[in-house]
Amino acid sequence: MNKAEEILAKYKLKKTNFRLELIKLFQSSKSSFTADEINDKIKSTNDKVTIYRALSAFEKKCLIHRVPDKSNLIRYALCQKECSKIHHKHNHAHFICNVCAQTFCLDNIKLPQINDTSGFKINKTKLTLEGACPSCY
Repeated sequence: MNKAEEILAKYKLKKTNFRLELIKLFQSSKSSFTADEINDKIKSTNDKVTIYRALSAFEKKCLIHRVPDKSNLIRYALCQKECSKIHHKHNHAHFICNVCAQTFCLDNIKLPQINDTSGFKINKTKLTLEGACPSCY
């Protein structure tokens, strides 16, 4: 069993050629992808329903997560070790490159713990940084 097959088995996801290619695509990149970018990069299907179903299944199993995008498109990135198989926990910043428009997870920049909220209940904290990525400056 190769690494992609092991991941699908670990997350109890159906093994298809497209899902194997999708796992490999996410593993081979440090940036994130939109559904259209995935469609351009993986040629085993051009069926958008297949792409969205796979992304939805991966997200529900906490294998990938949504990341911010400069144009408000939905982008996806591989979850890191902080997520369990049943709960997303993303305590890191995201970086949006103003040149190439890619979004990157910055796992080394942790979000601050906010305790005093004067009665507000915080459900999610986000930190998005913008500038030029190493490939663009």
